[in-house]
Amino acid sequence: MASGDHRPADDGPDLGGSPPSDPGDTPPYRRGTHDPAVDSIWLRHRPPPPPRPRGLPRVTTLLLVAAFIVVLVLYLLVRPGG
Repeated sequence: MASGDHRPADDGPDLGGSPPSDPGDTPPYRRGTHDPAVDSIWLRHRPPPPPRPRGLPRVTTLLLVAAFIVVLVLYLLVRPGG
């Protein structure tokens, strides 16, 4: 080596640096496998709801209709110019 040429010495393996840039290949997708990140309780099939008598609306439908009627009546009572 000439006196002006300086080559850095090989310090050995990089022990405290950044991780390698290539994380490697991901495993191939296999259909039907269970993902451990997903809670399996949400994926189970639920039994169908019990049958209701025909002609009777649900309670939530009755509540929504009642709320609409109340809002309509309040609007008609306190509307501007009316």
